[in-house]
Amino acid sequence: MKVRNWMTPDPITVGPETLLMEARELMDDNRIRRLPVVDKKGRLVGMVTLRRILEAMPSEATSLSVQERNYLLSRLRVGDIMQKDPVFVSPEDFVMDVIRLGQERGIGAFPVVDNGRLVGIATETEIFNATMHVIGARAGQSVVVLEGVDIQNDLGAMSRIARIVESHGAPVEAIFSLPHRASQGHRVYIRAKTEQAQGLKRDLAAAGYKVEQ
Repeated sequence: MKVRNWMTPDPITVGPETLLMEARELMDDNRIRRLPVVDKKGRLVGMVTLRRILEAMPSEATSLSVQERNYLLSRLRVGDIMQKDPVFVSPEDFVMDVIRLGQERGIGAFPVVDNGRLVGIATETEIFNATMHVIGARAGQSVVVLEGVDIQNDLGAMSRIARIVESHGAPVEAIFSLPHRASQGHRVYIRAKTEQAQGLKRDLAAAGYKVEQ
């Protein structure tokens, strides 16, 4: 299963000279949190996220006047704050390789580049859908997804989750995690040999885990 089967082709992009306010409006209008940055030849030169834009914008709490803030906003451009040389993948890369790369780098979305040109983007949503396709429950199995699990600072989290699952007499067929957002921990996928997942979900929730319904 390759990236080209799951990516969003021809994503919305901006150029380095795009004003931050314009990039912010594009994100708001299209309900997205990141934009690839391309040059006039369609080559990827960076990525800009909503977080970077918000951090760069002058706060109303500053001593600057409204006129001064507006002046600064009129000068700030995407190229001033973008992440340069972002990690990218090929449309021919396998999804599981991209998942592993995301785990290693703590990245939730990748621009997709072919022959030097941006051709798509694989976001958390596409990666999630591809993952569910890979581990999708078969007859006699259930898939449970946990949100915001802090596996980096809590090294025993995965073992505790597995014990809760097995306490239901449900052998764990597969369990792995993907970075969700850096500030919100990881998304953990569990495929267990049971058709009755509601009790398992209740116990996981009682243990303090956020269970996706």
